[in-house]
Amino acid sequence: MSAIAPFKNVAAVLSLALLACQNDEQKPTSAPRERSQAVQAAVATAAATANAAPSAALHPAPAKPRRSLCAGQMHEGKALPKKAISQATVSDAKALPASLAADSGSWLWVNFWAAWCAPCKEEIPRLVGWERELRKTGQRFRLAFVSLDDDERQLRQFLDTQANLHATYWLKEGKERDEWMKAAALESDPELPIHLLVDPRGRVRCKVQGAVEDADFAELSRLLSAQSAD
Repeated sequence: MSAIAPFKNVAAVLSLALLACQNDEQKPTSAPRERSQAVQAAVATAAATANAAPSAALHPAPAKPRRSLCAGQMHEGKALPKKAISQATVSDAKALPASLAADSGSWLWVNFWAAWCAPCKEEIPRLVGWERELRKTGQRFRLAFVSLDDDERQLRQFLDTQANLHATYWLKEGKERDEWMKAAALESDPELPIHLLVDPRGRVRCKVQGAVEDADFAELSRLLSAQSAD
């Protein structure tokens, strides 16, 4: 074999390597295939989401209809029990009439509440304000609170801190509460707050479940005016 042959072989290998590098330099640079596919998938997903779920601002949820106080409920129900019930008062408060039915001739709003009930406590000044405003217009209207508290200490501590409520009827847990609520066609342990609108003859005309709102006052005022005109 010629001594020059090995050098010819090396030169050939070097030539092929150089040619491969030149070919690579001539290829246009591009993003890896995986990244390109990921970008395309993200764009497609965004487009599909936009088409499938229109903006909530363009299609807002329908507004919840407002409750109409006592609407369709003004019927003559049972009379309130005339029996005396317990009371809870602060030291200098005037005692309440022995019975809720004692003062005939006025419309009566009965609010069942408890010191542990947050919405009950929030609406107390609202109800007191209703009574004040209705009396200014000449309506014979009074407000009565009936506590369904089980913890006497909690009830009295709450009354001691109040500017609007110093005395409340109190249906104590057990026989007193069970008998009175049954006579009024109410559950012994109702979801609070709950309200009764009682006519001047002492008969329940409607029941309102849940806390009242400021906007309910106008409806109550119209309701009482319409009843007085009948």
